[in-house]
Amino acid sequence: MFLKSKQLTKLSNSSPSKEVGLNDVDFSSSNMIRLKGILSYFSYLNINGEISDEAFEALVRYACSVFIENELEERVQFALEQKVMSFWESKFIYALEKYMARK
Repeated sequence: MFLKSKQLTKLSNSSPSKEVGLNDVDFSSSNMIRLKGILSYFSYLNINGEISDEAFEALVRYACSVFIENELEERVQFALEQKVMSFWESKFIYALEKYMARK
């Protein structure tokens, strides 16, 4: 259900001190393109009579639920990464420097 190739390189390269809000980050561009392609394919199958209306509706619901799941996973991962980096930069580095200064 999860995407095999996540494109989060722009997240790991961003500075955590910038305090980027989740609304400011465009997560869904690649996921949205995939969703549109899948939905258009399902529409094609439905129009040509390959699948019934009920199957079309079920497939659309499933594709949308996978899209939402992927979006949530990416947003939670981003938020956790920001919190860990914030902790690393503030508390842990400070404690390490304080410890090293004593020696």
